[in-house]
Amino acid sequence: MGQRRLARERAVQILYAIDRTGQSLTDALVGYLEMQEGRQRRLLHHFTAELLERTLEHLPEIDQILGEVITHWQPERVAVVDKQILRLAACEILYFPDIPPKVTLNEYIEVAKTYSGTEAAAFVNGVLDRVAHMRGEKLEVGGGRKRATDNEKPTTDNGQ
Repeated sequence: MGQRRLARERAVQILYAIDRTGQSLTDALVGYLEMQEGRQRRLLHHFTAELLERTLEHLPEIDQILGEVITHWQPERVAVVDKQILRLAACEILYFPDIPPKVTLNEYIEVAKTYSGTEAAAFVNGVLDRVAHMRGEKLEVGGGRKRATDNEKPTTDNGQ
């Protein structure tokens, strides 16, 4: 597993703790590091901290966007771990322009499979695809990012 994947998984765990306990980011980070044992106890990847900081900084906007794109579900019915995965992934799509959205989608689909199962991974995929399209991004094969022009309309899942 790559360093960025591990950083994302740790961010999911820490954001989950913050959501459940109401801890500050600093307290959650310290608590997480104290719980690590032996060889696993090492410094957090800088990407984990940066991702958590940006997610918490923009949480109201991220939650609003997720609320707009999650259809056929009430946002409060989304599993807590899935909500944290969606928040972090949406933050990457919206506030990390150097990371291609396709990479973000693929990474968080795998994280969802690990922490929530295959059905959750399909749900995460659908929601994040809508987030990317809502921001005017067209997901390109090979992980590229292309802005939709005023004359182009984002396509739906079935290519229409």
